[in-house]
Amino acid sequence: MWLYIAGFFDGEGSVSKNRYGFRITIPQTNKEVLEKIKDFVKFGYIIKVTKRKEHWKESWVYYISKQEEVYKFISGIKKFCIVKQNLIEDTLPKLQQLLKEYKNKKVRRLKIINSAKKLRSAGLTYRQIGEKLKIDWGYARRVIIKN
Repeated sequence: MWLYIAGFFDGEGSVSKNRYGFRITIPQTNKEVLEKIKDFVKFGYIIKVTKRKEHWKESWVYYISKQEEVYKFISGIKKFCIVKQNLIEDTLPKLQQLLKEYKNKKVRRLKIINSAKKLRSAGLTYRQIGEKLKIDWGYARRVIIKN
């Protein structure tokens, strides 16, 4: 199935970069094909495209925006793509670096949350916690209340 998806992606799909990372899109007038792809990969979304001209066919776009899922998708099709092979080879290292940065941010955020909770349990005020952890006291309050 990855071979079929790769061929389909080679002809119709695209990888684009935005401020949050990368996005995969595959436009199509046959919704069932996109549903089969989505069912196989087990992630992504299908959205209906608004027709800009009355005589155009109805169309849909399958898209993936979660970076971990973009990575899984590209990893699945990379050895089968021909036309977009260079694009995939350029994108993969950038995507791996982005995922590494996301993981590091998550680890730092969890450390802040755990430290803030401990300090709050010890009786410190939100302002004191903020000063001690070098974060905004409002942020300290939010992470303690939310978590």
